[in-house]
Amino acid sequence: MSTIFDTLTEGIGVITWACTLTALVPGLALVLVARRARLTVALYYAAGAAFLAWAQAAGHWWVSARGAAVVIAGIVAAGTYAAAWRAPGHSSPLATGAGLVGGALAGWLWRPCVGELLGDILNDASTAGPRTLGLMFIYMIGVLLPLLLIAIAPHAVPAIGSVLDRLPFAIAGATVGAAYAVALAIGQYDDLIGELYRISAGY
Repeated sequence: MSTIFDTLTEGIGVITWACTLTALVPGLALVLVARRARLTVALYYAAGAAFLAWAQAAGHWWVSARGAAVVIAGIVAAGTYAAAWRAPGHSSPLATGAGLVGGALAGWLWRPCVGELLGDILNDASTAGPRTLGLMFIYMIGVLLPLLLIAIAPHAVPAIGSVLDRLPFAIAGATVGAAYAVALAIGQYDDLIGELYRISAGY
């Protein structure tokens, strides 16, 4: 049986794997854009990503990332970055929505490719719902640790927040977010995910 510590450790261990980038990079960009609500966006992003990745494995989500669905996903993705930018603070519905929806998109599009414990979680998702959902959230905390640390750091060291609040960081996040949304809308993002999966698998 997977333990919380082992699951978290496995998630952290795959941060640098190519297939993990499809969940991590859009989240990093979203946190950089959300200058006044980074922590809320980051936490809800992790929750949304964990839930939808789990929901697919459990058979509760059947929407395929093809055709009109990816066009809609691209538009929704662009909306999450706009909402994160406009969020006035941590308690804002815009911050909650941007994080949750952005994370759900990432969880839907993510193609997991590594980890024995993750495989156990996904295989057992349909029969051990609450336990596997909890473990998936712990795993995703590990995978998304860089963006969570970026979101937490300004609360621990205010000087870091002053640096991250500078416009170039938000512009960098918005640029990555725009590229992500466009790639989704034109149907190229799935090809990118496939290529990253092949790199991770070593073919």
